[in-house]
Amino acid sequence: MKCAAHHAEAVAVCAYCGRALCADCAKPSATQRMVCSDACAAALTRDDRAMQLILQKSLQSAWASAFYCYLCAGLSAGAAVGAWFYLPQLFLIAFTAGCSVVFVAAGIWYGRIARKQKP
Repeated sequence: MKCAAHHAEAVAVCAYCGRALCADCAKPSATQRMVCSDACAAALTRDDRAMQLILQKSLQSAWASAFYCYLCAGLSAGAAVGAWFYLPQLFLIAFTAGCSVVFVAAGIWYGRIARKQKP
């Protein structure tokens, strides 16, 4: 492969735009990846920051989902107990208790996802 600017033998490829780079054109960016220009280095840094923000928001979302599932599990368990005393219908008791179990399982699942994402 030849350098896009000098037609010399390429030693690297720009991490942002994919241009072939010779030894004179290649310069490392702040993340130690080869780039062809300051514009590509800035764009690569901007993309890295955006990716970190997305990962951070994903982690917050997983924790919020786990909390919401545990909250719904508690409310469903309370409804099952209330149904036991006030409306003793087997279907209603079983349904609300089953919802509580499903919400606990979902909360555990979201919590495990959040722990795996934690840096």
